[in-house]
Amino acid sequence: MNSSMTRRAFLISSGMALAGVLLSRVLTPAQQPKPIRLSMMPAQDVVPVAFAFEQGIFAKHGVNIELVCGGNALERNTAFLSSQLDVLAVDLTSAVLLLGRQAQGAIAGTVFEPVPDPRNSNNIVRTLAMLTHKFSSYRSIEDVIKSGPKRQITLVQPSDMEYLTDTLLQAKGVKARDIDQYYTGVEDFDKIQLIAQMLGAGTVSVQVAVLPEPHATLTEVVAQANGVEIFTLADYKGIAAPPSVLFFSRQLLQERGETVRKFFQALRESIAVLNASSRDFIIDTLIRVGVNVCFPELRGQELKFPEGWRERIRVPYFPLPRALRQDEFDALVNWAVGKRYIREKIAFATATDFRFLG
Repeated sequence: MNSSMTRRAFLISSGMALAGVLLSRVLTPAQQPKPIRLSMMPAQDVVPVAFAFEQGIFAKHGVNIELVCGGNALERNTAFLSSQLDVLAVDLTSAVLLLGRQAQGAIAGTVFEPVPDPRNSNNIVRTLAMLTHKFSSYRSIEDVIKSGPKRQITLVQPSDMEYLTDTLLQAKGVKARDIDQYYTGVEDFDKIQLIAQMLGAGTVSVQVAVLPEPHATLTEVVAQANGVEIFTLADYKGIAAPPSVLFFSRQLLQERGETVRKFFQALRESIAVLNASSRDFIIDTLIRVGVNVCFPELRGQELKFPEGWRERIRVPYFPLPRALRQDEFDALVNWAVGKRYIREKIAFATATDFRFLG
């Protein structure tokens, strides 16, 4: 097996999650005035947004989008707070933390959440996993807990992944005050790619990692190709996951409400096309979008993937955007206050604006 091509395949397939690009790398449809600058986190949650951009669905609805692909929280938040970004497609934790910093924005709708797939007996595909490799001593989440807090779980912190892992560990009897001692935190979503590669290589420095899809599955596939067995410690099913959200600047909502309404119309069309398409079409779309949006320098190059990767990729059912529920918001806010990520509670009514969902 060509190991260099395997690494490249991993990088490109991670591009399906729209990862690894700095805020400065953007694509803009030509000759359209007043672009809306939208930043996406590197996860499959935002595939309908990228698909609508790549297929010209936004342009069809008269919405000029300038897409920013990247997961560096500091760069993203600084850009939003300084009005260099108009919309963020992010996890709910990121939105709450920005609100805690008095950001002039509002959650205008959800962008993704794991839901039953009517095409597949209403099963819910895995969207997040806690994984370990064969060189660790862990074969279950209970093994991790019994070994005591040794900062053995690597994950993005703060994030919805941390929120869900906190919930999981507390359900297993870990006290809230002890949970952080189990974590080695990284601050940015754009580090997920590196974490996945290190776990898949069986390194000592990353023994347990919490990874979103498709990173989790790609780690399993690439690791297997390299002779490293991967074990799933938790798939987080049965734990209510916060939806990812679209966080709009207040200025955009106030001054260009009709454009925001058309944005959601375009997003709905994109989702309808994806959900009505074949599995292979969706996977090919993920690859194409990943290359065109995040890795344009690799267009036209032959991409080689480990054998069996296509059959193992988990393709979710993409739900339509909806209004965030207050109980979902309050649960995340209370957690963030308890973790001291924000100083005080945030009122749901002042943090949301669902007028443009349609």
